Amino acid sequence: MLNLKRRVEAIEPMVMAQSGMAKSSIYGVVDKINEDGTLNFCRRWKGQIGNMVPTDEEPTIYIIEKLEPAILKHKKYKLLFGGRAGTKSIAGMDAMVGDVNAVGSKVFVLREHMKSLKNSIYAGMKSRIGRLNMLGFIPVPSQWEIKHANSGLISFGGMINIRDIKSAFEYKYIFLEEAARTSQETLDILGPTLRGVDLAELWAIWNPESSNDPMSTEFITPYQAEIDRDGYYEDEYHLIIKVGFEDNIWFMSDSSLRQEYEKDTQKVQDGRMSKSRYNHIWHGHFNDDIENSAIEPDWFDACIDAHLKLGFEPKGAIVAGHDPSDVGNDAKGYTLRHGVVFTEAEELDGENANRAFDIACKKAKQSGADIFGFDADGMGALLRDQAATNFAGTKVESYMYKGSEGVHDPEMIFEESSNYNMKGELKNKDVFKNKKAQNIVSFAERCRRTYEAVVLKKYHDPDTLISFASEEGAADDDEIKGISVQTMSKLRSECCRIPLKPSDKITFYTKDEMRRGIMMSDGSRVKIPSPNLFDAASLSFDKASIIIKVKKIRLQSSGWT
Repeated sequence: MLNLKRRVEAIEPMVMAQSGMAKSSIYGVVDKINEDGTLNFCRRWKGQIGNMVPTDEEPTIYIIEKLEPAILKHKKYKLLFGGRAGTKSIAGMDAMVGDVNAVGSKVFVLREHMKSLKNSIYAGMKSRIGRLNMLGFIPVPSQWEIKHANSGLISFGGMINIRDIKSAFEYKYIFLEEAARTSQETLDILGPTLRGVDLAELWAIWNPESSNDPMSTEFITPYQAEIDRDGYYEDEYHLIIKVGFEDNIWFMSDSSLRQEYEKDTQKVQDGRMSKSRYNHIWHGHFNDDIENSAIEPDWFDACIDAHLKLGFEPKGAIVAGHDPSDVGNDAKGYTLRHGVVFTEAEELDGENANRAFDIACKKAKQSGADIFGFDADGMGALLRDQAATNFAGTKVESYMYKGSEGVHDPEMIFEESSNYNMKGELKNKDVFKNKKAQNIVSFAERCRRTYEAVVLKKYHDPDTLISFASEEGAADDDEIKGISVQTMSKLRSECCRIPLKPSDKITFYTKDEMRRGIMMSDGSRVKIPSPNLFDAASLSFDKASIIIKVKKIRLQSSGWT
């Protein structure tokens, strides 16, 4: 029965085409605009998505060269992402409409959250159908559908709808528009849903947000090197294309878009817009910024290989930092720094906190660490004896870090008060709620000074800066492992999504508060994954590590080791 059903599905489009119920869609691939204003079609294709044949017929749908593979190849996952004005949304809608028109395909257009048709691209689909002069489409807004006389269908809904629609597996296409905030749960549901129809595909269109979001971790960061090098990634299951205004042959003739681009370019030059936000809008880079974050993305970017940019060598104590996490499912963060240069960062794969702690201790010993610090709030307090056992008979000194404790040097004046809109000479005890807040701000100030040194060419003592060594930057250095592209992206996201909490003192949200979601000024609630890499990095600069280093230097200078 299944084979018979599939044969009928294969023959049905041909029958509909012969009866006049379906009309072929002709795709024209546009590579330039001619001097007389006409479009130059470098290739023309006819048929259905993933099964096209060349033709000389007049195109009814136009597509830029960068997106041509999306209509020619079949892949279970087709992902189009990037910055503004890349034509990805129009190309995606046109492809869906074109396939419904040609062969009666069924398309399910989804958003993570959708309460009404106003929250969807229903109007956009109707507009594209009109502009393409396609007949046979019948809008049925009461049913959240656009039907076609050839039995094709475009349905609209949110994830709550697809859970309730038992026949969702009969759709040939699932089309995720504005997919940036799609949850991991949704992605896990949609994959198995694509069944029952040969050559079924999931299309997603989005402008990336945080590098830590599911769409980023699932479809961008694992393939970042190939995407950066080639502009796309392809394997047996995926076709991932990064597309932007540079690929859009209509961009320069669109005065409105061009003016927006020129305006934003001027803003960056005048210092009214950060380079990271500009790159997010126009180049499709990750947007790791969050309201009231202690660390700005531009600062973090300046810190990547800052020791190479500024010409200083890693020196001083080798310090490992470990966040065992206080929730079993959270990742366990580990970092290693040589002086102010972070040479390693990774999430440890341990079935529980104790196992991950052993792995962190082993890595620290193998890397020649002098000092090992670990978070002792929550589960960490139980690991004191485990640390003593792991480092018995070695040179490694360990310390427990409790961010909930009172600040270091409470009577000392906080020198950077002007950076936080504070007036007068204020003491540490009057500025910070606890040691965690003090260390985060200290870490942020290192990032700020590094930005000033790298970008603004302002001199700062290298010992007051910070550098994240990349794998690429460390390629020719046998002594530095370097941080992978994927981990660097995650560390960037964590560092730049640490918002200050409203309070009379500087304080930050707990992991549990961030996990449940924090309220933004616009009324939206943002959930932030546990920042275990960042916590491991920041606690490694805790004053306890400095005290241990000073004690060791004094012992060595006195002849004791």
